[in-house]
Amino acid sequence: MKKNYLFFVLLIFFMIYRAQNSLSIKENEAQIIGGNIQLEQVLQTQLNLPKTILNTNFNQDFIVFFNIDSLHKAFNIVTDNKINIFLNDEIKRMLLFLKFKKTIPFSKLSSPYYIKFNISKNKYNNYFKQKSKLKLNLSADSSFIVYSKADMSPVYYKNGDEGLIDFILSEIEYPKLAIEKSIEGTVITEFIVETNGYVSNLIIKNGIGAGCSEEALRIIKQTKWQPAVINNKLVRYKTTYPITFSLRNVNKDNESSSQSLGQ
Repeated sequence: MKKNYLFFVLLIFFMIYRAQNSLSIKENEAQIIGGNIQLEQVLQTQLNLPKTILNTNFNQDFIVFFNIDSLHKAFNIVTDNKINIFLNDEIKRMLLFLKFKKTIPFSKLSSPYYIKFNISKNKYNNYFKQKSKLKLNLSADSSFIVYSKADMSPVYYKNGDEGLIDFILSEIEYPKLAIEKSIEGTVITEFIVETNGYVSNLIIKNGIGAGCSEEALRIIKQTKWQPAVINNKLVRYKTTYPITFSLRNVNKDNESSSQSLGQ
């Protein structure tokens, strides 16, 4: 009888420990500001791997541990020591492009948060095919500082503002739900133009709902820019861009045109 009682007590303690441990692990999973789509955008546009890795048939899951500072940036980044040294450094560099929600008020651990993702040769090759390198004649600032003023602000890589408007007009689709609910207005997007001309950290500053915000993000995500310049160096630059949805511009094929003003 005592043995059975002892067994059930141990079983209960084990279940409590397991539940608490699972909860702790889930709570420590980092939340990317803007969602996991931000991580995919960074991997697609910023990841660089050497041929020594690309020539191997690699397929690896990563768990990266880190802490989050008051500016929502990762620090004390720790990866698996068994992975390739270059890949290890490149994974750490990817996290510096992202911002995270600080959800743990206090922890004794130096790197209490973690993030999980996978990188494989096939996935990276798909990313690589989507890249089209811009002709950038200046060297890039490597400090990861984000500016909002510069000697030269970012401009759309093809014909400036006029080219960006043409691109938006050719790509945008008015969401069906917004048409059904007669919703129109201006969506304000915010993002960072990186030193290689691609964008990251896309968020909505002002949305109108019914799928319009998602459509605006989809469009801006595809844009490429001539980066901002400070002291003859390419720098990261935070900017905004408005996209206006007007029902007057919707045609019978459910395609829309949108007047897009400057940043």
